[in-house]
Amino acid sequence: MRLILVSNRLPVQWDGTPSVGGLATGLSSFLSHWKSLGNEVLWVGWPGKSIPEKEQKKYSEQMEKEYGTIPVFLKQKLADFFYNGFCNKTIWPLFHYFTAHCEYSDLTFQSYEEANEEFAQTVAKIYQPGDWVWVHDYHLFLLPGLLRNIFPNIFISFFLHIPFPTFEIFRLMPERFRTKILNGLLGSDLIGFHTQSYTQYFLRTLLRCLGIENERGVVYHQNHLTKTGAFPMGINVEQFSNYAKSKECAEIANSINRNHKDLKQILSVDRLDYTKGVLQRLNAFDLFLKENPHWIRKCKFVLVLVPSRTDVSSYQSMKRAIDEKVGSINGIYGTLDWTPILYQYKGFPFEELVPLYKNTHVMLVTPFRDGMNLVAKEFLVSQDSGMLVLSEMAGASAELPEAILVNPNDLKSISEAIREAIEMPKEEIQNRNQIMIKRLSENSVKDWAEKIFHETEEAATKNLSFQTKSISPNSEQLLPNANKPIFIIFDYDGTLVPFQSLPHLAIPYPELIENFKKLLSLKNVTIAIISGRDRTFLENHFGDFPIHLVAEHGAWHKPPNIQNWNSLFTSSGEWKSQILNHLNEFTKRVPGSFTEEKDFSLVWHFRNADPDIGLNAAREMLDELSQVSSNSGFFVQRGNKIIEVREYGTGKGKAALKILPNDDMNIFIFGDDATDEDMFREMPEPAITVKIGKSETMAKYRFKSPNEVQIWIKNLINYLEGKNETP
Repeated sequence: MRLILVSNRLPVQWDGTPSVGGLATGLSSFLSHWKSLGNEVLWVGWPGKSIPEKEQKKYSEQMEKEYGTIPVFLKQKLADFFYNGFCNKTIWPLFHYFTAHCEYSDLTFQSYEEANEEFAQTVAKIYQPGDWVWVHDYHLFLLPGLLRNIFPNIFISFFLHIPFPTFEIFRLMPERFRTKILNGLLGSDLIGFHTQSYTQYFLRTLLRCLGIENERGVVYHQNHLTKTGAFPMGINVEQFSNYAKSKECAEIANSINRNHKDLKQILSVDRLDYTKGVLQRLNAFDLFLKENPHWIRKCKFVLVLVPSRTDVSSYQSMKRAIDEKVGSINGIYGTLDWTPILYQYKGFPFEELVPLYKNTHVMLVTPFRDGMNLVAKEFLVSQDSGMLVLSEMAGASAELPEAILVNPNDLKSISEAIREAIEMPKEEIQNRNQIMIKRLSENSVKDWAEKIFHETEEAATKNLSFQTKSISPNSEQLLPNANKPIFIIFDYDGTLVPFQSLPHLAIPYPELIENFKKLLSLKNVTIAIISGRDRTFLENHFGDFPIHLVAEHGAWHKPPNIQNWNSLFTSSGEWKSQILNHLNEFTKRVPGSFTEEKDFSLVWHFRNADPDIGLNAAREMLDELSQVSSNSGFFVQRGNKIIEVREYGTGKGKAALKILPNDDMNIFIFGDDATDEDMFREMPEPAITVKIGKSETMAKYRFKSPNEVQIWIKNLINYLEGKNETP
């Protein structure tokens, strides 16, 4: 199988030299394993600089041949506005909760769209059916949707390496930007996040911004399902652990530590970025020395700061502030033979970083906000008895609760954590670390990637099944066979007419009335409407037609050309008053909701309520009523923005069977929600059952909307009229 991995940057720089750190390093062990199984990898990304158009063809061929990479060519201005603009001045600060740093520009978002389209075109040129496309990170939020539009059955995953913010933060982004971002993401079969919290924030954002609900993390949107989940990224545990135990590593560690053998080492390794809290960390170390003078000359703070975005003025200012703070601490506390902070402004290769970890007694990982933070994990598997002090705002904290967790905004808390860690008995450190290391060993980067692959495969398989049910309303498969009579059963709301904000507004269109007249004028055609609506509504709108009307999900039946309604079962209705009071209490609590009372059922509507409040109240109501419904004469069912409580014995499936003749007929059933599944389930096998909408179903086929039901009715009329005219 071929993996097309798509990220903003390629794993090699434009001149072919390897990229240091980042996704390329993190995925290297999985990609090696993937290739060892006989699979192929192509990596799509921007090479890091603008390549002249006349050189692009030759450059592409060279990069693919030598490195297995496919470059995306962006003009320098577009790359600037895309990467330095929308990516790093809008998404990055917003998703890390630095809202004051955010800029909202139509110009940079337009560049973001154009860059994503360039990526889509590049992938489209190399894509083959059966490829697994794995898109990475916030630079490419729109890409899954763009690819889905080109290849409806594409097998595609998306993974977000940064935090996903709460809805209250996300909605600060202009609606015209955020809607496109969410729709783009929903083109994926699977969307992965580092933590369960990020997943829940995303799902709540979908609900609040687009009104899209989820079923246990699965989202149905535009005739496609997308699975969401938490997949905490791992590291190559064996690589770090084995090298840390090697003779070579021990020699490097000893040479680094030769002049500081008696000093306890405190280590910080971070990229220069305002989200990392480096200056805050220095201030906490300053406070630690003030409050614990007995540790002066007995410890050293090794600060490794990896250069990042060196051409951005705000990063240059941050670098100056850090430099000044390092100089201040060293000036105040340093002596001729002791420097409190050893400051390195550069990146370290793997072979030097692991010995640094190995020498460390206290590892400080205290970002203000971080998607995961793999440094914390690398440290744990590279040393014997060092203690991790970890920000509770880092995604890794969900996996590593045995570390000393701190609030990165609380200097005193970090200072005290340094003291606790540096004075912690070796035995306790090892006990804590063993638990965390075992956990990390069970979720290596290889396990992480394989899990994402299998979950995507499962979601894509469901999608394929989901797609195969979708059918054109003009399909010949939906036409009646032979010369047998035709019996058609329709649900009403969401099937014959779209949902409206209030039930009384959902009245039949004149076109529907005309089509019914035409259908009924043809011989051997019988129509039934089986609805949750009450008798009065159905009588008012369809009482003049010679059709079966079934109200309240099968409680009442009015046969064709008969004036009176017949009850299909008897009831005492003792349960209603108690439940009505209960539903009314929810109506008071949830503005925009209301309770509808019928003869044998009660319906609580929350379509007009705040989506978050309404959905939470609906879940609470379902839970409460389900606990008291057994042996109480009623049962509870969730519908489309409604909770329905109705009497046992009612049900569309049983009602449909009661009105269907025993004759050999062409049977068609159309419905849109959970109550219609009873009909699909109860019908004889030859019946053609059609689900309207996007949720899972037992129906054989699926239409997207009530509009397609109208198209089918017209198509049937044309077919039957043409047949009648044939000599």
